[in-house]
Amino acid sequence: MIAASLRLARGAFTLDVSLALPARGTSALFGPSGCGKTTLLRCLAGLEHAPGGRVVVDGEVWQDDAAGVFVPVHRRAVGVVFQEASLFEHLDVRANVEFGWKRLAPSQRRICVEQAVEWTGIGALMQRSTAGLSGGERQRVAIARALAVSPRLLLMDEPLAALDAARKAEILPAIERVNALSGIGVVYVSHAIAEVARVADHVVLMEAGRAVAAGPVGDLLSRLDLPLPP
Repeated sequence: MIAASLRLARGAFTLDVSLALPARGTSALFGPSGCGKTTLLRCLAGLEHAPGGRVVVDGEVWQDDAAGVFVPVHRRAVGVVFQEASLFEHLDVRANVEFGWKRLAPSQRRICVEQAVEWTGIGALMQRSTAGLSGGERQRVAIARALAVSPRLLLMDEPLAALDAARKAEILPAIERVNALSGIGVVYVSHAIAEVARVADHVVLMEAGRAVAAGPVGDLLSRLDLPLPP
């Protein structure tokens, strides 16, 4: 399981969640803009520190402030994909994908570069410069780069939000393949119900910094009593 208990105050906004997510498959953090989805994801990654919090991923403690434990982001077995791909522009696609993989000890390499390339469908791009890639291609390269570090947890922060419908259609099959083939737990942030219905197995509905409901995607999205965004 992925277990987190986090409270973080930011001015008038407070994130206050306790949740348990499956360690395999894709769990979507779903809700309107400003409800705390990205803040929660950043806390899971270690990019934000929620004082007094606790995060445990597949039995490995990443944060337990009561015990004085806070594992920094660079030591967490986590891959992060943001809304903007943020590729290394001075490197070609292959070098981008291999960047983190080369820095892993061989004993830590549970996913090879070839698998990450196959799952994301970027084989034809490997010799290309990043400068000429489309938005959808850039995002698939970013996902492959995140997978190549053999993460226990893959965090995706609205990876389709900056793309048009055609580019979204290009990327969604890659995300589905990662879900089906990698065996990695994925936490996927979105405010788009169609995306969540397609890629998620489990959904956490968030509102005003809190998790107001959670469960299997089919059960939760069919409930009429919940404040589901359009």
